[in-house]
Amino acid sequence: MVKRSNWWLIPITFIMGGVVLPFTFLFIKIGGINISSISDNFNIIKFTIYQAFISSILATVIGLPGAYIVARTKMNKYLKSIFRILSAIPFILPGVTMSIGFLMTFGNNGIITNFLKLFGFNQRLLYTFSAIIIGHVFYNFPLFIRIVGETWEKIDSSIIESAKLDGANNLLIFSKIEIPLILSSILKAFLLTYVYTFTSFSVVLILGGIKYSTIEVAIYMYTKILFDFKSALTLSIVQIILISLISYILSFERHTFLSGKSLKEKFPIWGYLYLFLTTIFIFIPLINSLLSGFIKYGGGFGIENFKLLFSLDLKRYIGTSFQSMIIFTLIFSISASLLTILISMIASYYNIRKKLKLEHIMLIPAAISPVTLAFSYIAIGISQFIAIPIIYSLISLPIVFGIISSGWKTLDKSSEEAALIDGANSFILNFKIRIPQMKYHILTAFVYAFTLSLGEMSATITLSTPPVSTFSISIYRLLSSRKIPQARALNTIYSIIVLILFLIIEILRNKKQK
Repeated sequence: MVKRSNWWLIPITFIMGGVVLPFTFLFIKIGGINISSISDNFNIIKFTIYQAFISSILATVIGLPGAYIVARTKMNKYLKSIFRILSAIPFILPGVTMSIGFLMTFGNNGIITNFLKLFGFNQRLLYTFSAIIIGHVFYNFPLFIRIVGETWEKIDSSIIESAKLDGANNLLIFSKIEIPLILSSILKAFLLTYVYTFTSFSVVLILGGIKYSTIEVAIYMYTKILFDFKSALTLSIVQIILISLISYILSFERHTFLSGKSLKEKFPIWGYLYLFLTTIFIFIPLINSLLSGFIKYGGGFGIENFKLLFSLDLKRYIGTSFQSMIIFTLIFSISASLLTILISMIASYYNIRKKLKLEHIMLIPAAISPVTLAFSYIAIGISQFIAIPIIYSLISLPIVFGIISSGWKTLDKSSEEAALIDGANSFILNFKIRIPQMKYHILTAFVYAFTLSLGEMSATITLSTPPVSTFSISIYRLLSSRKIPQARALNTIYSIIVLILFLIIEILRNKKQK
């Protein structure tokens, strides 16, 4: 963001100090690795690679049509806004929230399960490989709609119109012009999807069960149940190496795109089928989760769950009061979000403008097991009040970095050049020219960072001790205590907060496009 070349050291230092050094300290304290655990878990490693690849391919197949109809078609503006909001929410839902929606949809008495039974389909979906894949697609297809859709929407319409005047048909335009221009964004979304499905924990454990363990699940089992820290650390290193290799292969910039207003085509017939299928497999579980607080445990609608929640002695079950839980959640999430945006602004500037290739470094936190990272912080003796926000920031860094990078790409360089000619210094260039043009991307990044922090569970439950508790941990503890109505009510409150945040950025997006 400024001319001083050493500012790029800030994100590097953050990654080193937040991930590499604690991980190295843990390695030394434990006393090395257990190399035999690689062969012992070879099938788990193979399954992790395989399911991540299948999940990423299907998320791409489902996400790209969604990105197209949002970015390139004359979709009803209200329907588009609803679709964008609902498709953004799954990515940031915690595992416990997602499990409520999936159980109410695909469980033994779920809506879809009962519907399929009418046609003689009695096969169980939950606790199967298919359930894991559906869960991963549910979580990650929003990345394509957000990342690829943002890029697709900025392809200047004059490029498409010129190709049509030259006689090119839609297929030729798509394959020869649009795909090359958005390829970098497709690869970025695919890479993030692969990383998140590779390190999947809650989806695999909740929807697949221990039968379908991934490396992340195995790390958790070695750490929390078997107390075999050497094996856990060994698998963490294997995970880092594999993800680093994949990120290096896919993180090259292929093309930049021209900023402009996209050409809108007529909404396609297949778009209605697409919306129907995504509603069944994606949005019904989501809506079930959002409305779960109003659905009585025994059936029917009402506000009894909320009455039970606010009449319950929460301190007995979650370790703190409702007010304290809100305060801790806000402090941790807001501080982590601001830190993440600062790091991402600097890193993406040097990555886009200075070509320093920091992209694969920014993905390093996604390769580290949050549980392992949390234990390394405990081993060092870092306070939970410092450790939790840092880990939240590290967890959201890859997606926030991607969003901010897209913002840097959309800047009007001519306005920067004009400002420089007029003698603008770095402060004016950043705060009067660049940041105002990027404010939508910055706000979007903040919402993603904030909501990802709200939903983080595995590291928080490892680090937090009473009176510290957050939304996701509180929902989990209520479910574990069989306080299901109260958990559903708290889940709906959490979901409404997330829904409002994404509604705000959608309203601002629509204003920006006018």
